[in-house]
Amino acid sequence: MNPFIRRAAYCIPAVGLFFAVSGQAQQTQRSVSELVKSSVDAVVLIVVSDEIGKPTVEGSGFIITPDGKIVTNHHVINGAHSAIVKLNSGAFFTVDGVLADDAEHDIAIIKVAGKNLPFLTLEDSDGLSVGDHVLAIGSPLGLENSVSDGIISAFRQEAGGTSWIQTTAPVSHGNSGGPLLVMDGKVAGIVTLKLSEGENLNFAVPSKLINPLLTKTTLQPLGSTSKPDAAASSSVTGESVWTSMTNGRDYKIRIDGDYIYGEWINLPPALSTTAAFQRVELKKDGDKWVGKAISYALFQYKQYSITKTIWCRVEVETEVDKMSASRIEGQSHLPTSFDAKKCQPEKLEWKPFTLIPK
Repeated sequence: MNPFIRRAAYCIPAVGLFFAVSGQAQQTQRSVSELVKSSVDAVVLIVVSDEIGKPTVEGSGFIITPDGKIVTNHHVINGAHSAIVKLNSGAFFTVDGVLADDAEHDIAIIKVAGKNLPFLTLEDSDGLSVGDHVLAIGSPLGLENSVSDGIISAFRQEAGGTSWIQTTAPVSHGNSGGPLLVMDGKVAGIVTLKLSEGENLNFAVPSKLINPLLTKTTLQPLGSTSKPDAAASSSVTGESVWTSMTNGRDYKIRIDGDYIYGEWINLPPALSTTAAFQRVELKKDGDKWVGKAISYALFQYKQYSITKTIWCRVEVETEVDKMSASRIEGQSHLPTSFDAKKCQPEKLEWKPFTLIPK
């Protein structure tokens, strides 16, 4: 609900074609199975908690060195007060801190006190090709070590220089930070986002961006990644279009003094000619910008086996705690369930969001 929120047939006998296809499918299936068995022990579930120890975010990651360096997304651990990681073996580790944090490319390297841990190695992402078979392993919606596969469907380059690997391997919330593997078991990229407005539009950060961060040796406490960059935020002014890394929607963002105004602009055709809108107005309050996100949209509910449609106006609390020329981050108090008949959310949870310039 909220704008800020959550990559030829040949003429041959039919019998020959049947066996050729069946044999290829079995070979691919065995290959995927072997890859999962050799890789899954190095993939972890990350559970982030707030200052009172309440779990707030779940994401994925993967061990990159046997002594406990773990790669994940910046947005998974951003603002964390504490975190634990769970291995496929059932072992738990407390996160000791952050070794490297690249908010611009959404990469973080965290550290646990491990020894002789299973780990993955990096592929040269510059050597990848469209059509390469890839595998995603992670914990979507907390479902640990879920596996999906697909192909690399494209390579994308944003105007600001950010690179993406687009893939058809299905991912969901919770996959963030997990590895995108090529079929030799090496990491091609970090699963980062999906676009909910289309099908099979999922994106990973290329692995080539990880290596420079692995040289960092100074351990910073969790929570240091969420400190606002005052100098950078003061340079973000005027009006521009930003894309949500949570839902893929485009928003017109206007910075006017102590105020941030936002509006969803690429509504689908079914809504673009209606009164539907999503807008936000925030005011600076100390190191944050706080305010309301307002949505006006159609909802459906059933009454006596009849489907009814109703327009609802929904307001939720929203705040931005980090803003730079390349990134806007914050959280919104979003409904996890909604009573359309009453036009009221039934339960609210704080969910992080990230926007990047379009």
